[in-house]
Amino acid sequence: MTPELTPEALREVAAFLPVFNTPDFRFAHNDSPLRQTGEKSFEMVGYSYDPQVWAFLDVLERYGWVYNDETFSWPQWAQRGEAGQLRDDPSVLAQATPLQLARLLTVFARQERFSEGTMLGFWDSGVLLGILQRAQQLATDIQGINS
Repeated sequence: MTPELTPEALREVAAFLPVFNTPDFRFAHNDSPLRQTGEKSFEMVGYSYDPQVWAFLDVLERYGWVYNDETFSWPQWAQRGEAGQLRDDPSVLAQATPLQLARLLTVFARQERFSEGTMLGFWDSGVLLGILQRAQQLATDIQGINS
């Protein structure tokens, strides 16, 4: 599915910025995917993400912002310079296109299936909030053009 890079999609994605930006919001409700079961034993329990994180993923899926086909090879893209610049340099992320945001959010959503805690890493690093801030800016800019 090709991402819908429309003003509506940008607004729907950006709508999570105030939700995620509230002071009492907790992205994940446990700090570790491990639980100690004995003196020297542990079990994997997984991260418990806030229900708003799942609602956010639903919005991404609805607008095709999580690639589900071969049109975009997200594992290879995630290893390239563009992805690294967007993740590591807030000034580059602040200039990202809607397509670049969709690609980053594909990595955010899909990589979690292979490496638990990836979404939490996007959150802890501030990248997710940067993506949402950029989506909000783009949605506002488009709204201003259309007014």
